[in-house]
Amino acid sequence: MKLIRLLLVISFFHSSVFCQDITGLWTGTIYNDSSQQYYQYEIGIGKENGKYIGYSHTWFVIEGKKFYGVKKLKVKIASDGKIVIQDGELLLNNYSVKPNKDIRQLNILDFQKEANDEVLTGLFVTNRTKEFLPITGKINLKKTSFFTQSDLVLHLQLIGKGQELSFINSGAEPLVLNER
Repeated sequence: MKLIRLLLVISFFHSSVFCQDITGLWTGTIYNDSSQQYYQYEIGIGKENGKYIGYSHTWFVIEGKKFYGVKKLKVKIASDGKIVIQDGELLLNNYSVKPNKDIRQLNILDFQKEANDEVLTGLFVTNRTKEFLPITGKINLKKTSFFTQSDLVLHLQLIGKGQELSFINSGAEPLVLNER
């Protein structure tokens, strides 16, 4: 009988990890250990046919000029409850040089509730290539409902991908890019 109770407690805890709703818009920062810089970072996560889909938006500054990149993401929840996010295709950018297609970022994030906020925190690493060493860092994101202030949402709407994330109201008024 004690074993059954223990299994019920463990299964309840295990399933409660997976009951968290990670869909939505997550905004915050990504910290690059190499450059020791913080960058604005947004992730949008939706769910379609039982599978998670996502997009990311990163702002960064080089020599005083602001650049951005929008990428498709692969999103999964691991058996231990970690949220695993890997870069996919680069969809949109304003980079001054052609980006290396072989570099991929892998995020391993934890979902937490802090007071009234839902947050995703964790680490990231990029893969090593012939030309580049891996980069590591930290990610800190908070779930938000301020979609009209999101550069990710604007850029997704511009390229016709906004409807792919269920939390974006397709009937919303056009957004204006906010180069924060």
